[in-house]
Amino acid sequence: MSGSGDERPDFGRYQLVRRVSLGGTAEIYKAKAMGDRGFEKVVALKRLLPHVEEDPAFVRMFVNEARLVAQLDHPRIAHIYELGKVRGSHYMAMEYIYGRDLGALKRALAERGEPAPPIFVAAVGRQVAEALDYAHRFVDVTGTALRIVHRDVSPQNVMVDESGVVRLIDFGIAKYVGVEGSTAAGVVKGKHAYMSPEQVRQEPLDGRSDVFSLGVILHELLAGERLFRAESVLDTLVRVEAARVPELAEVAPDAPEELASAVMACLARRPQDRPSAGELASALAEVCRGLGAADPQGVVADVYGRLFDDAGDTEDEVTLDEYRQALRAAELGVDAALAARDASDITLIPDTADLVAYVEELHRHLREVRAAGRVEGPGDSPEDGPPVHGARR
Repeated sequence: MSGSGDERPDFGRYQLVRRVSLGGTAEIYKAKAMGDRGFEKVVALKRLLPHVEEDPAFVRMFVNEARLVAQLDHPRIAHIYELGKVRGSHYMAMEYIYGRDLGALKRALAERGEPAPPIFVAAVGRQVAEALDYAHRFVDVTGTALRIVHRDVSPQNVMVDESGVVRLIDFGIAKYVGVEGSTAAGVVKGKHAYMSPEQVRQEPLDGRSDVFSLGVILHELLAGERLFRAESVLDTLVRVEAARVPELAEVAPDAPEELASAVMACLARRPQDRPSAGELASALAEVCRGLGAADPQGVVADVYGRLFDDAGDTEDEVTLDEYRQALRAAELGVDAALAARDASDITLIPDTADLVAYVEELHRHLREVRAAGRVEGPGDSPEDGPPVHGARR
């Protein structure tokens, strides 16, 4: 709770709306930053899980991520607004992106039985390469070249919104000059099927490792199938280290030669044989122009809109404060077990869709009991259920 006299289940100055994702070390919530005079700002709030707070190494990595990303200012990299600690929980508040990750787009295309249009692949790749080029060449205020390596470039960390803007997120395992600590011996960090061969071998990395990972993503989009993933992690790592890549001319014959050539160059086994992120961005910009895509953002928006049609939609939400009100309403008998929960225990909150349905069920129940004359009318009872509201996508 935010205070003994305040029953709102807030998290510091943030009102948590819903949990977006849950990982092994942290969870991410859609939240509202609350300020004076009714100020509200929607953010993504990432906070460490309780068991991770007990590990100083993970806490350091989390703090380092926040310090690192806070320095970056690029339209293709999600911004971070604040690093803090509330009731023993470290958190960072980040830009909230109304959209989907590239993995969702891949699945939507697969469900339709469609390959990704080459022009879409080139447009996405160009935007991600621009973000990587900025990070790889970033110089801090002291003039130090940080030589940032993301180390986890994967579909889940590439976000796309309905306007066609592509952003790179989650620098949680990035390495840069001056970072405290190092990867322990025998520990390989990142998503296995998108690692570079030198990452698997645990050799020193530079930006060309991220270029290889981006090449894997683009190859999979064009071919419509996974490149290195195997039945086991070990077999996957063996495939990555060998870096035997099918020629796109064979698995994606419709891909323009210039695009196929740029992607295959990213997947060279030796780092010195790959382009830099900046060189890749330039090559993909040429591909976009050759395909008639003067506006790569518009190309991505067209495909996104065809797959998801988010324009004008709303996202049903129930805030935690409304959840608390729903628990009070549940005392009327709808769900006694749920009513007994502590509303501040946010780890027990159902998925958004379930909670929306639950509140709607409460509304129906309240209408029924009012009709029977057992409770006061709308607006007269403190136990009246909360309205379900939407936020524009």
